Amino acid sequence: MIKALIFDFAGVIGSEGYSLWAKEQKAKGIESNSTFFGDISDNMDRGDISTQVFSQEVAKVVGIASSDVWKEIYQRIKINHELLDIIVKLKKKYKIGLLTNYSDVWMKELIFEYKLDKYFDSMVISSLHKVIKPEKKIYQISLKQLKIKPEEAVFFDDRPRNVNGGEVAGIKSFLFTTNEKLKEDLESFGVEI
Repeated sequence: MIKALIFDFAGVIGSEGYSLWAKEQKAKGIESNSTFFGDISDNMDRGDISTQVFSQEVAKVVGIASSDVWKEIYQRIKINHELLDIIVKLKKKYKIGLLTNYSDVWMKELIFEYKLDKYFDSMVISSLHKVIKPEKKIYQISLKQLKIKPEEAVFFDDRPRNVNGGEVAGIKSFLFTTNEKLKEDLESFGVEI
């Protein structure tokens, strides 16, 4: 029986602000190597570097002030209010978790700005735990906080590798593409909205 639903932030609850911004930089021909933007993001999300170091390093490559990095990323983040409305309905019957690869500093700012804490029973932010999706440990942390077994959860993420990571952890996992597809996926698994 499903007891909890777990959602990613970037690409699900909110748009992929950093990925959109990084693609714009790549389109301008800015990138020191083919994996720079992904690697440095993973390092920050894992908590290996601070948002300050991240901003300084990215600013050097892009040629902007480090204080402008988060501002530019933040401007590209759009909250999926329709999904939050769905979550409000789901929360009446299920525990709701947030499981995200993100800097805790920046995620806390988003949580405060958009009052996201009221939607979630548990929030696992990767940099606080020094582990990122698709590593099995981060899914286990989310399950533990929600006090459920893997088979009692459904997970949504916009990245196939993170969906696969959820499956490896024993959680029924779906690739998020649209709110309509999410509703279909939930209904196919017997989750009532």
